[in-house]
Amino acid sequence: MEHARSPRHEGVLEDADVAMPGGGPECGGSLVVYLKGDGNGRIEGLSFTGQGDTISMGAVSLIMQKIHDEGLTMTEVLDLDYGAFVEGLGNDVVGSRTRNATLGLSTLKSAIRKYQRDKRPGARSRPVTSL
Repeated sequence: MEHARSPRHEGVLEDADVAMPGGGPECGGSLVVYLKGDGNGRIEGLSFTGQGDTISMGAVSLIMQKIHDEGLTMTEVLDLDYGAFVEGLGNDVVGSRTRNATLGLSTLKSAIRKYQRDKRPGARSRPVTSL
């Protein structure tokens, strides 16, 4: 996978609103997704750092690229279907490593939900989390 060898959107996003850790050995790796929102449901900045197997790192790079290229909103990302995402990667490529393939997408969805919780009216401001 080209995205595993040369990941897109890799690196710390310094002014991120959320830094969401995800993964572990059972998921094929660990990563941190960095998210910056515009306050209106759009993604202003998005990146990741981490280490893992070819499937997990390639898939997180692919989902980051898709979001950047298509300009997906936070709601559209939350609506992405895990099964369709895995199918898009190729069931033959992913095999039994579905958890590895969805690590980036699930961590990104967690980052968005945290952003939405923290940015709603009346929410207390919380510090950015990291590993």
